[in-house]
Amino acid sequence: MRRITLALLRTISELIFIGVAGAAVYVLIDLLAAELKGLPPYIFDVAKAAVIIGAGVAGVKALGDFIIAALRPRIGDRAYSVGNTFKVLGYIAAITAGFFKMGATSQIALLGGTVTGIVLGLALQPTLGNLFAGLLIIATNFVRVGDTVRILNWQVPYQWAFNPPYKYFSSDYIYPAFMGKVVEVNLFYTVVVTDRGDELKIPNSIMLGGAVVDESASQWSQQRVVNVRVELPLSVVDLDRLEGDIRELLSDLNVRGIYLNEQSDKDYVIVLIRLAVPKGGDWRLVKSEALKRLLKMRAELIRANEQRFLCLTKGVCKQP
Repeated sequence: MRRITLALLRTISELIFIGVAGAAVYVLIDLLAAELKGLPPYIFDVAKAAVIIGAGVAGVKALGDFIIAALRPRIGDRAYSVGNTFKVLGYIAAITAGFFKMGATSQIALLGGTVTGIVLGLALQPTLGNLFAGLLIIATNFVRVGDTVRILNWQVPYQWAFNPPYKYFSSDYIYPAFMGKVVEVNLFYTVVVTDRGDELKIPNSIMLGGAVVDESASQWSQQRVVNVRVELPLSVVDLDRLEGDIRELLSDLNVRGIYLNEQSDKDYVIVLIRLAVPKGGDWRLVKSEALKRLLKMRAELIRANEQRFLCLTKGVCKQP
């Protein structure tokens, strides 16, 4: 509560400073207009419009930051979506007020739009593309702050060599994409913190123009299925009882399926276990717990059948 109070006081002081500074500059423009009557009046109108837009944008940003600070303790990272939406609407209102202050007629607007539209439309195409893409992302929740996502886009090249070699033979599907948590969505780019802790800033036009794999549970999926693989020596397991033993061992982890996935060589079999993780659960903890139990089971089986394991699997047989 104390932190929110301090943020409110800081925001109020910023708004007062912005208002006083904007009003002072506005009055100064009026004084200059009275002294410099030889200059065209529209110059001073443009200057006043710039003051209105600048003060409006600064004030909206201060209020948006306060909204994020006030809501974050209650709704977490979703507060950024609320604050950013407020900023977008406020920026549009400030710019609109500035143009109204200029009092441009339809003829002037048409002429200006024809000339500047051609020039700026080409020069600012990437910027405008990111701006409108950012508005769509925020409005449609294409990605939201707090989501864990994978970015699939040819314009964000992913280096396959980042994966360890054993992953190429894993039964889990590998997405050729950067994975991370969305921490900010603004008007021009989206910031994703990867699992390595790096900040990946992606222009919104690229983000919107590709595919996103949402690792967070959504309204369409109530659970997530993860795979656990373990290699067991054939000399110490009973294949007819193996599935039942594993189901009993993992009875509290919501087993979806158990499969003899492949034979790594003539002495080992790789068992694949599929586990369902409830919505909001940490799949890493579930997978870690299952693998720990399976490895303990393998160690116990080897210990209980040590002579058979050494002879049939390792080729070290005791002489009679």
